[in-house]
Amino acid sequence: MGERTRKNLFEAFVGEAKAHIRLLAFAERAEKDGYPQVAKLFQAISEAEQVHALRHLRLLGEVRI
Repeated sequence: MGERTRKNLFEAFVGEAKAHIRLLAFAERAEKDGYPQVAKLFQAISEAEQVHALRHLRLLGEVRI
């Protein structure tokens, strides 16, 4: 894998990881504000972002899952 590709994959991983955490925070706030269905939606989207982040790490050879 070329250095530019590796850099782009790492940047994509960082973006996905940030989105995962941000969406978890949104879910927590929605739950706290009395919107459990909205919280579940944010949690589901957060899980998808986590899957994306892990795929980037696998491609980078950082984890073996």
